[in-house]
Amino acid sequence: MTKSIQKELNSFFSQLSNKDYNIFSVTKGALTQARAKLKPEAFIELSELAVKEFYANEKSLKWKGFKVLAIDSSTSNLPNHPTVKEDFGSMMTGCKSSTESSIARISLFYDVLNCVTLDAQIAGQSISEIGLLNMHLASKKLVPGDLLLTDRGYSSNALMYELQHQGIDFCIRMRSHWNEVRDFANSNEESRIVQFILPRKDNALKNKYNSDQSYVTCRLVAIILESGEKEVLCTSLLDEEKYQIEDMKTLYRFRWNIEEAYKLLKVRLQLSNYSGKTSNAVKQDFFAKIFMMNMCAIMSFPVAEKIRRENETNKTKHNQQLNKTNILSTLKESWVALWLKNKAKYVLTAFDDILERTKEVVRPNRKFERKKYRHPDRKPSPPYKRI
Repeated sequence: MTKSIQKELNSFFSQLSNKDYNIFSVTKGALTQARAKLKPEAFIELSELAVKEFYANEKSLKWKGFKVLAIDSSTSNLPNHPTVKEDFGSMMTGCKSSTESSIARISLFYDVLNCVTLDAQIAGQSISEIGLLNMHLASKKLVPGDLLLTDRGYSSNALMYELQHQGIDFCIRMRSHWNEVRDFANSNEESRIVQFILPRKDNALKNKYNSDQSYVTCRLVAIILESGEKEVLCTSLLDEEKYQIEDMKTLYRFRWNIEEAYKLLKVRLQLSNYSGKTSNAVKQDFFAKIFMMNMCAIMSFPVAEKIRRENETNKTKHNQQLNKTNILSTLKESWVALWLKNKAKYVLTAFDDILERTKEVVRPNRKFERKKYRHPDRKPSPPYKRI
């Protein structure tokens, strides 16, 4: 929401009734009562259906035959409401820990090549990112033939052991405190095959997979960044000829797309600018925005593929790409016509035309220093929404 609830309602119903100006067709109180009856799971089902149809009907992008899936988590400030505190918990924040607030931990299970979210989770701060990872794995969206890509926060023997026994490949950036990783990083080797022993606390996994094996065989790969820093990747792709160092560097670079997804969700779609105060409203907004992100990715996929082919054939001086902010804005403007006015064919044709006309040039060698500190996301106070 960028306006007050009543102004958003007036705008919506003016589009619906084809009138230039409409007021109080529905009051904000009526909306509040109606949305209390709507389950957030409705948006989950819509999103899952859209993703299922996408993979069934489109030739999705893969890397060396793998569907590359990344997992990462973030946080979101929540409204101050009793139902929110009950569902998500609360903590004392501020310079003197004098303010009680609720913060959600969110996690995306994301196809980094096709920009599609297969699964999204939102929970309280008491749930760790590993806990959310287990929730993603329980959703059964990860299947043999997929490749899991994660940052350092997810590196663990147990995860690698489970993935190996499920027939799922992985590439995980490792923390430097692991003995094997530290020894490898201090050497001049670019690649090394190692075995990680399963800790005693995770021995239950051997019974889970009916296995006597108490180790997992992996490959460590050293990647030298342009800054001179050395990062170590751990992967199940053991074939050094088929998956060379440059291939692994390219693979891990794909993980940045999930960071871009969070920027889209938290900045462009203003996740923390919730349209309601209750726990139900928070979940509705979260899953509705995930659904909208998926619709943007799916509907823009044919145009994005056309641009990729043009880039490969060097038809333009510089490579081009779609403007994701423009995609969201265009889709929001056509949302009513697409879903409620039975104008899908017209909307899709116009949508493709607009995207092709608003392509952006990818300017080479543009680099900006990443800011290590930023102010927390601040939403406008409810009485002071923008007009």
